[in-house]
Amino acid sequence: MDYMDLVKRSIANAWRYKFLWLFGFLVVSTNGSFGQLWTDKFDRIDKHYLFNRYGDISFEPALIAMLLMAAFALFVIFWILSVLSEGALIHGISRKELGLDVNFRQCWSAGANKFFRLFGIMLLALFLVFGFLLIIALFLVPVYFLSAILGGILTVFAIPIFIVLIFTVTGIEGWAIRYAVLYDRPWLEAISEGWRLFKENIWRTVGVALSSFFTVLVIALAIGLSVLILSIPFIIIGIFSLGLALIPGLILLFIIIILSKCFCGVFSSSVWTLGFIQLTGYDKDNAENITQQPAPLIES
Repeated sequence: MDYMDLVKRSIANAWRYKFLWLFGFLVVSTNGSFGQLWTDKFDRIDKHYLFNRYGDISFEPALIAMLLMAAFALFVIFWILSVLSEGALIHGISRKELGLDVNFRQCWSAGANKFFRLFGIMLLALFLVFGFLLIIALFLVPVYFLSAILGGILTVFAIPIFIVLIFTVTGIEGWAIRYAVLYDRPWLEAISEGWRLFKENIWRTVGVALSSFFTVLVIALAIGLSVLILSIPFIIIGIFSLGLALIPGLILLFIIIILSKCFCGVFSSSVWTLGFIQLTGYDKDNAENITQQPAPLIES
């Protein structure tokens, strides 16, 4: 498998198929940094509440509970949309790769039709990761109370184990959701075939995962450097007028973040989808007439 070619084609796909950008944004926003909000200082709104990091903090518990519930509900909504978007991206990219016609409505329909299959696969992966984290935390916290040194040593050993678990779950999940969408497998069967594909192609899965991760990292660094360069004139303007520089600067930053998430979401899905197509031999016949036979593995 030529990983550089995989990256080049995925970058081209992410740039060419802009009708998929909404799905890419939803996928990255939920799996990435969605909901990262911060505050510096809240002035008094009325005579009852004061939020000020430089002084005493008083708040209404019911208000905080409502805000937390609203944030959780919003996260759930975005996560549901991200699951649907995963299916939409896989469907759209695979059909474009095979030279078949596809549009936004068809992608949305494909994501909605396969939603519960993908939901089951991704929810199980989420439970496995957080379940392992919880077990490790329940084990390490008491150890730290007994001996901080022993706790630190065990943590060092736990980190690579957790990384391997993350990679394994991510690899199986990545192949399983594509079996569910492209080969129309029920979610448990998709997980089984995803595990089979992962087990028989561990190093190829490593290559696909690292190709996606490091390319996104390079893109993020390039965007960060571009933002720093673009911020120079706004900093200069801000010396004379903070308001004149702050508003357009924040708008530009917001646009850059949105577009970069759209691009990276489509790119990452494309890398995994193209890798899946190469490993399983998925072709036009599969796309137009989905069979119920296990997908063949190509030794290449």
